[in-house]
Amino acid sequence: VIAEDLTAEEANTIIKEDVAAAQVMTEMCPALIGKNAKLDSNIQALIQTYLQDYSDSSMTLAKLQADTEYQSVLTEARQAAKDTSADEQKAVCLEALELAL
Repeated sequence: VIAEDLTAEEANTIIKEDVAAAQVMTEMCPALIGKNAKLDSNIQALIQTYLQDYSDSSMTLAKLQADTEYQSVLTEARQAAKDTSADEQKAVCLEALELAL
């Protein structure tokens, strides 16, 4: 739930950060816990849930890939994942696997 006192741009930035974190999970989790269709499905559902709150209701992950700010946020998310221990990364992947959306 996005706080009411944020501007649309601020809210969109938070959504981009959430989507970037989910995208990084799709990149790192298969190496940590193996390829898993349920995990892929859960993360895609999570991304769709995040995008529902985006100010442009037609926004998609594919469109975000072309967004300069999103690319910057994604780079930061990838770096943050690298700075996280393998055990923590694996725990996040396992949590995503267990999501009930």
